[in-house]
Amino acid sequence: MKYEEYIALGRTGRIENSIAPCGLVCELCSERTHCKGCNFSKKGELECCCHQRRCCDKKGFEGCWECSDFPCGKDMHDVSQHGVRLIAFTEYIKRNSRKALAERLAENEKNGIIYHRDPVNYTGDYDGYSEVEEVISLLESGEKNV
Repeated sequence: MKYEEYIALGRTGRIENSIAPCGLVCELCSERTHCKGCNFSKKGELECCCHQRRCCDKKGFEGCWECSDFPCGKDMHDVSQHGVRLIAFTEYIKRNSRKALAERLAENEKNGIIYHRDPVNYTGDYDGYSEVEEVISLLESGEKNV
């Protein structure tokens, strides 16, 4: 899909098509004003080019949800640096689909559950949990427990 086609999609479609290999949801990211996201940026356009993107490119995967080594604990899936949100999102995709994650995120957003409340630290309502299943519960129920 070309970036122009992506822009023309509805909210849920943009969320679904913006999910990075690591589970990051570029459409909902505070950096969105100056970054096209992992799926639409050329390799030279991204500063980070994280382990997950490089690994998935090498293995021919759309995302870590297709990998038998998930979660690898590296880079964006290092819980000590990034918490469990991205692992939970990736696990949710593995169990359901990218579309299902996008639908839950869009619905929760309508109900006030925000991906990034803090544009400096890139944290929001899905952060602050210590267990993957707690994030998945928030996705499915739309009710905060933190």
